[in-house]
Amino acid sequence: MLATFHGTMVRGELGVVEYKKFIVSAFEREPGKWRASIERANGKALIRISSANQKTLSKFVTGVDAAAAEGALLMAMAAIDANAFSRKPRREEEA
Repeated sequence: MLATFHGTMVRGELGVVEYKKFIVSAFEREPGKWRASIERANGKALIRISSANQKTLSKFVTGVDAAAAEGALLMAMAAIDANAFSRKPRREEEA
């Protein structure tokens, strides 16, 4: 399946997509309550939590339930678009 989300091609199957070098997977934690997990497609850690202790975060799970898998995937992709897992801060767009 190929689709477009905010101008970026998304490829994957129902519940799992590859988006901007991340794997986003939707899962139903309870009936009617969906969340999504985010991992890097290359298997590396999402972020380094502490450089002193070499602690890293390899998977992130959205904290808000969605009514459907699509909603959970969209929340996760919005977090990626907001550069939540980037070392570079997002620059504010100038008007």
